Amino acid sequence: MAFLLATWTLDARSLWGDEAFSVWASQQPAMSLIAGLDAQPPLYHLLLGAGRLLWGKSVFALRYLSVCGGVLLVAVGARLGRLIGGASASAFTALLLAVSPISLYFAQEARMYAPAALFAGGAMLLAVASLKRQAETAGRGVQGWQRGAAYVLLSLGALFTHYYTAGVLLVNALALGMAALRSRGARRIVAWLVAHFSIALVFGAWFVGLQSRYASRAIAGRARIVPALEDIVSNFGVGVNGLLFGMRADGSLMAVALTLFALAVIGVIGYRRRGQFGDAWLILSWIVATLGVVAATAGRSGIVGDFSPRYYLFALLPLTLAAAGWVVRIEEALRRAARPSTSRLSASRLSSLPFAPVILIALAPAVVGDLQLFDLSWQKSRYDAMVGAIRARAQPNDGAVLVNSDQFPLLAYYGPLDMPVWIVGNDALNRDSASVEAELSRFAEGKSRLWLVNYGWAMALQPPSAVERALNQRGARTYAQGFQDVSLALYDLRFAAGDAPVQPRRVRFGEQITLVGARGRARPYHPGEAVTLDLIWRADQVPRADYTVFMHLRRADDGSQIAAFDSPPVNGAAPTSRWTPGQIITDTRAVPIPADAPPGEYNVVIGLYRYPTFERLKIDGGEATEHIVARVTIRSP
Repeated sequence: MAFLLATWTLDARSLWGDEAFSVWASQQPAMSLIAGLDAQPPLYHLLLGAGRLLWGKSVFALRYLSVCGGVLLVAVGARLGRLIGGASASAFTALLLAVSPISLYFAQEARMYAPAALFAGGAMLLAVASLKRQAETAGRGVQGWQRGAAYVLLSLGALFTHYYTAGVLLVNALALGMAALRSRGARRIVAWLVAHFSIALVFGAWFVGLQSRYASRAIAGRARIVPALEDIVSNFGVGVNGLLFGMRADGSLMAVALTLFALAVIGVIGYRRRGQFGDAWLILSWIVATLGVVAATAGRSGIVGDFSPRYYLFALLPLTLAAAGWVVRIEEALRRAARPSTSRLSASRLSSLPFAPVILIALAPAVVGDLQLFDLSWQKSRYDAMVGAIRARAQPNDGAVLVNSDQFPLLAYYGPLDMPVWIVGNDALNRDSASVEAELSRFAEGKSRLWLVNYGWAMALQPPSAVERALNQRGARTYAQGFQDVSLALYDLRFAAGDAPVQPRRVRFGEQITLVGARGRARPYHPGEAVTLDLIWRADQVPRADYTVFMHLRRADDGSQIAAFDSPPVNGAAPTSRWTPGQIITDTRAVPIPADAPPGEYNVVIGLYRYPTFERLKIDGGEATEHIVARVTIRSP
């Protein structure tokens, strides 16, 4: 079941930014990764590099390593559940892990979380096996030392994959150390010291020598290290909500999530009632330590400057073990209530009934979260579609300007683009606009059109970035489209109308805005080009809203529309609500001519409307809302 759910729709969504970065990092030299190329530990990227060699570099293949981590974690959970609670607890724990929305989410993402959870779970399993003295007493015989070596390797694997596995590993170390001291066996104490000194030495030497600069840099920029109490409380609710209902959970189910979380934790009473005090405390300690490490470091004012429910993933396995305590409790109650005269068949039927409510309650979050997870209309990124849109419309002498250098791994995976590319570094966005415009001028030299790609946080820059402002002055935007985490626009630099004579107009829209002039080139156009006009507006008063300008291209004979392009004035750089009375605004606009446009006479029709109601401004106090601003001729190619 776990493998089926993890591989179902595995490649239905394109890679997003962090996944693309992992792919790029996996292609770098191993020593660069070990030396601290990334703020994250290097093991996942090294394993992903090996996975690419084994399985290829398709989206399915790149995510398959995470599938392995998520599926094998179910097997580890089943074994842990059997060691602690028996067969029924084993099946219950495995079922919860197999359908967990957050576990499946990261089993379908090319990031380090699922493998890190597997390594941490394997270390937990070997710790419990040693505590229960399965097969061999820890530290005695060849098999005991083999188990110890495996425990060291899994612990190091967890730490070198993600830092937040440290919580469960610390509990493992304390539990095994206390058990060794209670046994008063010198060999067990020495074995414990050797194992944990090895872990501390290897990981500590790497971190202090090569990676501590990231933590030092984070601490240096913070007024405090531990997040504020209100952040910790808020993050806990968000984290528990995501832990139970998945990474796409919204806040509407937070109260339900907290209630179910409390019920799951209370499930450890099932182990206590059976006399397994050590197991109950161990499970609680795993949960508290994992969540505590995150609470103490992640948040707006913490060392890690953000918080995400994914940091709680490493508490999932102990939480399912705690929930399995309810199964243990029911089994114990049925065992005590059973009479010797009860037949085996009757006892089997009786024992199955009380488990149904527990299973239904436990699976409710999975049903809700998995329905959201497998909704294929949801996409975290559509960078692949954006690259496809450029390739489909590309022409000779095109160039691409990529704002936000964080998108380079996505371009490396889905590219290259068959045109010159300028990746605008994030630091350039904070420089003075003159230097950015000068650099854009050098890049635009000899090019007919420029594609503008705004990625990630660059899409939210208000006002538009210096790059976009400069493009608004140099050319006309003839195309714009959003692709989830990226927006795309096309600027045509060839058909600017700036040196043509101005045709005076007096067309008043809604007694707020007057079109006082229009400027365009009186020449024939051809399919694939763009009709470009300068519309010269005057604000008669402060406009009451932000209006959008529409410009349609319609056949002169029958009025049929063949093309349109709508956008706020100056491509959004001059919203109408900011105009002042008497201000003159020159708005360069263009509408692309379709490649299959038939030759003939066409009217260029303009107007203004308010989004999202689409209510149009009326012209000169009448009922008309459209104005024919120009007539153009389109000839055959």
